[in-house]
Amino acid sequence: MSALKEQSGHGLFAARTAPAVVIVLTLAILGSTIFLASRFFRQSIREHIIRRDARLLYSLWLEQAFKDPLDEELMALAETTAGQLEAVLELTRLSPLSGYLGTRLFDTNGNFETALPPNVSEAQLTQKDLNELRNFKPVSRFLPSVRLPDFSPAVPGDDPRTTRPLLEIMVPLHSKGEPRLQGIAQFLLEGESLADELAALDRTLFAQVLMATVGSSLVVGIVLGLAFHQLQRVNRLLVERTTNLLKANQELTWAAKASAIGAVTSHLIHGLKNPLSGLQHFMVNRKAESRPASDTEWQLAVSTARRMQSLVNEVVRILREQNDTARYEITLDELVQMIAGKVTPLAEQAGVRFQTRLNAEGTLANRDPNLIFLILENLIQNAIQATPKGKAVTFSLESENGEVFCEVRDEGPGLSESLKDNLFKPCQSTKEQGSGIGLAISKQLANHIGAVLDLKCSTPEGCVFALGIPMKLLTARTDELRASVADCR
Repeated sequence: MSALKEQSGHGLFAARTAPAVVIVLTLAILGSTIFLASRFFRQSIREHIIRRDARLLYSLWLEQAFKDPLDEELMALAETTAGQLEAVLELTRLSPLSGYLGTRLFDTNGNFETALPPNVSEAQLTQKDLNELRNFKPVSRFLPSVRLPDFSPAVPGDDPRTTRPLLEIMVPLHSKGEPRLQGIAQFLLEGESLADELAALDRTLFAQVLMATVGSSLVVGIVLGLAFHQLQRVNRLLVERTTNLLKANQELTWAAKASAIGAVTSHLIHGLKNPLSGLQHFMVNRKAESRPASDTEWQLAVSTARRMQSLVNEVVRILREQNDTARYEITLDELVQMIAGKVTPLAEQAGVRFQTRLNAEGTLANRDPNLIFLILENLIQNAIQATPKGKAVTFSLESENGEVFCEVRDEGPGLSESLKDNLFKPCQSTKEQGSGIGLAISKQLANHIGAVLDLKCSTPEGCVFALGIPMKLLTARTDELRASVADCR
């Protein structure tokens, strides 16, 4: 049982820590998923915003630069750098974009040709950008920090180390009627407004991710917490039921042992009855013939033989009544008188006062008093043996909350902790010549009739054993007796 409790303790500890670990891991995975998803959407939205102006300029180019694809003069003009520069200037005039800084023109191979204004620095297109432009796809690039002298004329008083955000938009130049790349225009725009828009996007996404993480974590945490709470409750019930099953299994084992002992006892009693009777008869006749009446040891032997014969007769009577169909009643008062008549001589012989107290009423059928008598007799004999001379043993019957409680109180030294743990289990007795099964058999007898036997308290001033008999059991047995009497009539 102690191993089960230790195992159950480890199981309960694991059951308490596992939910917290699972919830933390789940929330960590959830938070990581939301974070990675937000990074992906952030990148997609940023690219969409950065490419927005490039698509606008490219659409304007297609609408304005070559309105009539059959105009051969315009076609020829677009083939030259000057014509392209003039078309680009017209495009910047029509464009609603603000923050225009300059324009670069490149040939179809990505080589720099000219710039407007002229002091805009030269540049070279990358092969990646050139491939997209050759497929007639505009390209945008946002540069968060660029030095001013690199793309605009110097202004007196400006610090040459000053940087600003820059948006580069590259548009493929071609006519509608002839989808052939004729050149590339790169527009340089101030990127401050775009930088502010991207920063606002980051703040908005951060707030939304934070709210989503906190909200979803709260919901998931509550759901998992409730689920694990229910699981822990089921686990506690399972452990409790397992403990009760093991306890019931032990009690069944003890009951089987007690039943086996009872069967052996019944066999031995029937076998000893005649030899004991003959032995008693022999000892009485031998004493009358050759032993003086004052021989103390011989008288003690005769008294012991008579007591053994009396015990055998009592057990035989109980066994016979258990199998007999006859029914009769015994009141609680009669039960107390029978017990007092049985144990008072033992108490006087041990120098212990025996006193009774009856504050209950009721009747029992003949089968129940026999077993109750055996239980109480064993408890009282144990109490007498544990009580020093001059002290008292009290036997009382009280009615309380629909039950009758039989209490046996001694004034002995009390029970040790080791004895309390195995009190109602078959074990080695601490008394000389004791078998250690008296209380175990008494417990099984109590369970058999639906009573409850337990140790009420144990202190250095004495012990109190209590036998609880349900009042409904007394009434039920009386009704059974009356029904059997009516049937006989």
